Amino acid sequence: MKKIIIVLLVFINSNYGFSQCTQVTGLYTTNISYNNALANWTPLANIDHYKIHYRVYGTSTWGNLGNIGGQDSTRNLPLLQQNTTYEWEIMSFCDSTNQIASLWSATDTFTTITFVPSTFNPVIVNSIDNNICNTPTNLSIFLSQSINEPDIGTSIITSDGGNFNIQTLSMGDSVGYAIMNTNTQTISATLKAGIIAGQNYATINSYDTTGNLIGFFVIENMNGGIKVSSTSPNDGNNYTSGFTSEVNFTNLFINPNINGPLHFYTDIQSELNDQFHDTATVIINCISQISENSTENNLRFEIYDLL
Repeated sequence: MKKIIIVLLVFINSNYGFSQCTQVTGLYTTNISYNNALANWTPLANIDHYKIHYRVYGTSTWGNLGNIGGQDSTRNLPLLQQNTTYEWEIMSFCDSTNQIASLWSATDTFTTITFVPSTFNPVIVNSIDNNICNTPTNLSIFLSQSINEPDIGTSIITSDGGNFNIQTLSMGDSVGYAIMNTNTQTISATLKAGIIAGQNYATINSYDTTGNLIGFFVIENMNGGIKVSSTSPNDGNNYTSGFTSEVNFTNLFINPNINGPLHFYTDIQSELNDQFHDTATVIINCISQISENSTENNLRFEIYDLL
């Protein structure tokens, strides 16, 4: 009898130790699309990490998302099927060993929407900080896509004048910044010079705030203009959930030494081979040095879409 009591006490104490973390509450789901949804919950104090599992409602196989930070209160649920009902639960862990945990939370359910593709119609706006000839200026490229458009595969921007000041660059030099906003996150990045091949070719690497390389593109000086080209990595589904992005080259572009129009041409191809073309124009002015000194810090000239 004593052995039975001891075994029973050990069993009870083991269960109590495993379940002493606070159970998570306040579950709800937002940003529901045809293939993703955002799980939300009320964050708890003194939690090491969380674990989520989710599945098609009424089935037996769970998908798991582990090592969710203890300060987090949201997590994207990826790779969902359209027009399908899902359920999900979350568990909290009080230490990194996964031995001290809560019970699974109550279940939250949601239904994904039906996928309806949008026409491939990215919006691109370029701007320079001044339109004074033969002077360095910031060159910004703003790009956005609506939800369910085909993903961008490749993009090329060229001009019929001006040049990048590549000859003054060394590997690792900071040349600007980039910002990208999606429906789940904002990514800020620093642009740094990578491989430099002479005066007319350089790769530009993009690093996030932790120093990780998250992308790159190429800048070139062509005969009578510039070229910026990039290829987007395929994420496997060929459609975007929508985003806005801005790339800013800080005083790297030099305006052409002309009085007259400067054209920028954009050619973008989707992962499904859709084509998008755009032309924009800015008028470059050559003025006296006195006038230039008094006005260059107060001018900002926007390149407007002509199409």
